[in-house]
Amino acid sequence: MSVLRALTRQPAMRLFLLGHALVLVGAGFMEVTNSMLPMAVAASASLMLMAPLVKQLSSKYARVRSDDSRR
Repeated sequence: MSVLRALTRQPAMRLFLLGHALVLVGAGFMEVTNSMLPMAVAASASLMLMAPLVKQLSSKYARVRSDDSRR
């Protein structure tokens, strides 16, 4: 299985990658419109789409940490 396919199987990672795609689209619109607003909107959306990944990773590391403390 390819790395990209493995990454896109996780919903949180898909949202994270969508956020980065939005930043690229926002940068393109920023260039076309000569306005900072598209980039600001894309960056805000990117941060909001990153939240599920951060939540998933923090819960994963919390489980690992609690398993280590039991030993």
